[in-house]
Parts: sequence; structure tokens; C-alpha cells
Amino acid sequence: MEKLKQLVAEANREFQKADHLAYVTFPMIKETKLLYIIAEVLYNSLAKGVAAVLEYERLYKRVPLVPGPFEMELELFKSECVNRYGFNRNIVLLMLDLKSIVQAKKESPVEFSRQGKFVICGEDYSMNVLDIQKMKLYVMEGREFMAKINHVLRAVVAK
Repeated sequence: MEKLKQLVAEANREFQKADHLAYVTFPMIKETKLLYIIAEVLYNSLAKGVAAVLEYERLYKRVPLVPGPFEMELELFKSECVNRYGFNRNIVLLMLDLKSIVQAKKESPVEFSRQGKFVICGEDYSMNVLDIQKMKLYVMEGREFMAKINHVLRAVVAK
């Protein structure tokens, strides 16, 4: 139960960071490298949110423990929890997109800023382009997801 409370608290804290970065810090500083940081913090927040929901489901023995990569947990979340709790199915696509951005940045040989956008180039010269509108859209979708998580887990977190 404590692990669940901790996961929810961390997810909310990370989401507040991403929200603040997107809506307060970035407009003041206008540093395009913050766009990647927003994506990374938002990904961490949503991943902890998914982990919290799966932990809640494990407490009631509705889903098994899945040892392995995060993609397996995300697939379990999609198959078992999305319909049960009425989560938007787009959240899974959002998380996969954010994960690919974070992964691309880690493996990227080249990254640069151009015209208010942050560009991450891959080995094969594929590009991920981040701009503030895209990040704000992601934060808005994440806000809906986090609100739903807090609603679903409110009884557990309130104790």
C-alpha cells in the first residue's frame, strides 16, 4: 500500500514539474533545450502513473507481476486497465512517443535548436522535432490522464 501511495505522489510531483516547465519556465526563458526536459519529465510522470495503476491492480490480484521492459507493462496496462477505468487509449500512444523521444536523445549523435524548436537527429538522420505547442498538447493529455489516475486511486491515496 505504501508503494502505491509513493508512486502516485511521485507521478503527481513529476507532472507538476512538467506542467510548470511548459507553462511558466519555458515562456520566460525560451531555451529550446527545455523542450526535451519537458518530454522526459512528462514521460517519467506518466510511467509512474501507469506503474501506480498496475500496482493497485496487483493488490487486488487482477493482474500478474510483469518482469521485463516497460513496453510489457504498458501492454498489460492497455489490455487490462484502459477499458476497466475508462482511460483514453491515446495515452498509450503518447507514452510510446515520449519514450521514443527520450530514447532518441540518449542515442543521438547530433541535436540542435532551430527557430524555436529542438531537433534530435538519429544515426540514420531521422529527426524528432520538439516545439512548445507539441509539448503543451502532450502536457494537456497527460493532465487528463493524471486526473483520472487520482480519481481512480483517490480512496487508496486518501488513507
